[in-house]
Amino acid sequence: MAKNRNYPWYEIEKVSDLRNMIENSGSRFATNPAFLFKKGGKLQSISYREFKDGVFALGAGLLESGFGPGQSAALLSESRWEWGLCFLAVACTNGTNVPLDKDLKAGDLRFILEETGAQVLFTSARYLDLALELQTQLPCLQQVVCLDRVKPPENAAGGKFLSLADLTDAGARLLKQGRSRFTDLKIDPHVPVSIVYTSGTMGSAKGVVLSQHNIVSNMTDMCQAVYIDDKDLLLSVLPLNHTYESTCGLLTPLYRGSSVYYSENLRQVANQMQEVRATVILGVPLLFQAIYRKIMEGVREKGTGKFKAAKAAASLSSAVLGNSARRFIFSAVHKKFGGRLRLLISGGAASDPEVARLFRTLGIKFIQGYGLTECSPILAVNRPDFFKDDAAGYPLPSVRIRIAEDQEICAQGPNIMSGYYQKPEATAEVVQDGWFYTGDLGYLDDDGFLHIHGRKKAVIVLSSGKNVYAEEVEACLNRSPFVLESLAWEGPEAPSGKVDEVHATIVPNREEFDRHCKEKGLQLSDQLVEDVLKQEIRKQCAVLPYYKRVRKFTIRWEEFDKTTSRKIKRYLYTEKVKRVGEKASN
Repeated sequence: MAKNRNYPWYEIEKVSDLRNMIENSGSRFATNPAFLFKKGGKLQSISYREFKDGVFALGAGLLESGFGPGQSAALLSESRWEWGLCFLAVACTNGTNVPLDKDLKAGDLRFILEETGAQVLFTSARYLDLALELQTQLPCLQQVVCLDRVKPPENAAGGKFLSLADLTDAGARLLKQGRSRFTDLKIDPHVPVSIVYTSGTMGSAKGVVLSQHNIVSNMTDMCQAVYIDDKDLLLSVLPLNHTYESTCGLLTPLYRGSSVYYSENLRQVANQMQEVRATVILGVPLLFQAIYRKIMEGVREKGTGKFKAAKAAASLSSAVLGNSARRFIFSAVHKKFGGRLRLLISGGAASDPEVARLFRTLGIKFIQGYGLTECSPILAVNRPDFFKDDAAGYPLPSVRIRIAEDQEICAQGPNIMSGYYQKPEATAEVVQDGWFYTGDLGYLDDDGFLHIHGRKKAVIVLSSGKNVYAEEVEACLNRSPFVLESLAWEGPEAPSGKVDEVHATIVPNREEFDRHCKEKGLQLSDQLVEDVLKQEIRKQCAVLPYYKRVRKFTIRWEEFDKTTSRKIKRYLYTEKVKRVGEKASN
């Protein structure tokens, strides 16, 4: 529940642009580790001073190589500290970054590089062959820069391939010689610093144009709402090409002097939490749901009675001793998390309030926020001591929210994009009279918290005229340990052409079914899965109004295709599930 409505915003140091930010941090947190990373199997670090010097050296090297203001550089790499080095170096030259999704097909990457006219492509050894192949197809792509030290490949175009180290070393020599072209360059915070492509087929994907002013305002707003400092270590698990991660998981920690460690593998998150002793994790609901399930499996194995007793003791003692009492009582769990984990921040989709309550019971604060790429990305966030678990969050200090007549959420603020790249008509559809129309439906409650119903496009309109929000139904279904993920949709039209009920496609949780069968001495079969899911759907949907409850369902064992931020690509399945709907179970 919300408390302390007058909870003040945190005091912060204002910065004018990203160059100003990294220069300040490089001086203020000079010897602190900016990033931790593995090299040769050993944990190493790079200090704030070293990182800042690297950004400036690379920026100087880029200018000398012919790259400059108004030009664009693309980034194609796994998440690593050099990604941030390149992003900030480009920003410090008044250039434009084009973050690329490493999971895109070659044709889709070519489309983005060609549309943005990228002159430089930063890539890692893992994607170098692909980058060089793209270079042969794109006259605009003048230079491929590899983040790793590698020998120039045989298929590298002469003079058009460099290593990041070579380019940075060249820039460092220029700065040492007193060459002032880079240092004299004045940053324009209103020119594009990033063009981020939304997920979807390339014919419909749009490049969101963000300026340093947009991103810096969002970064500083976030730090006014959620406190982090130079004692924090953030475990980064999301792809950096997403604005949620690049703003909140890269730039915000750098602004506040925190350290960042990039996860190599989501399956290894638990081990990495222990190894680096993270204090903060930025993630999506699916990640936290998976951790929640693992904890609850342990609770069931040891007996729920012990957990309930510990929970009651924690609740009683924390009223007197504060959060430290919960951490002491559940010290075994905290040890598995590395012993320092204090805050989980969820975004990208709605979180289950049950998940939030469990982590808070353990003494780990859990909050969720809401935003879109077009908003740099955050619009609203719950705060550690001012929250509602069923709300998307409280609007950030610089953000204004209003609800249109049809319940669409509209936003205004310095963080809103200038538009979609070379798509004025698409921009005009979503930006009207200075307001950005999010495409999400929701409302503001009496305390000012924003609540989300779901995507406007995902609303199921029944013949009765009632609206069903697919995400709300899916959230209920996904609470079952037997459901790995789900997709709610409008049932096939009746002969009258009307839609009268809600259907769903369920991906069963194989691990939970295996555990259930072993515990009960049963044989796993299609009929057993169907029977269990029928009971679970009835149980989970009981909290919903009658017209929102799932009437039929289909089962698929293959997980849905997802974006790199772990959102189901709903557009791939909307029509497909309707075609198989006649096979659905009642």
